Amino acid sequence: MFKAIIFCITLTFFIPLDGLAANNTVATIAPYDDNNIFAKILRKEAPATIVFENEYVLAFEDIHPMKPVHILVIPKGKYRSMLDFSEKASDIEITAIIRALGSIASKMNIDQDGFSIMSNSGHNGGQTVPHLHFHLLGGEKVAWEESLRKQKKG
Repeated sequence: MFKAIIFCITLTFFIPLDGLAANNTVATIAPYDDNNIFAKILRKEAPATIVFENEYVLAFEDIHPMKPVHILVIPKGKYRSMLDFSEKASDIEITAIIRALGSIASKMNIDQDGFSIMSNSGHNGGQTVPHLHFHLLGGEKVAWEESLRKQKKG
């Protein structure tokens, strides 16, 4: 029994981060987790390079950017997913996040050449942090749809 416990604990330390992220997805319907990384950033308990903030929205640079501009945009309220946000957020909060996305695109100088806004929701959507967030991507061509079609054919 003791050997089995040590074996399980040891395995945890050797899981590659890529594999962990791929398997660590979020159920859409669950209680809000106050210990998620974005909640910690909101409370200033975790570092982030903030590029925009107002009463309802916080935006910061992604620590693993996929494009020259990769900003995470989150509501300050405790919303787990798009489903949670669309059901519970006030009209002011919904409007604020949409307006913030446009403002941030302008501030980051990607408004003229174009950008992509992406949000994953729930397990099948690939959400890995249980706090609603949007990825604002730009600075070069974003070809997510093209990439997905190639994957499907290949």
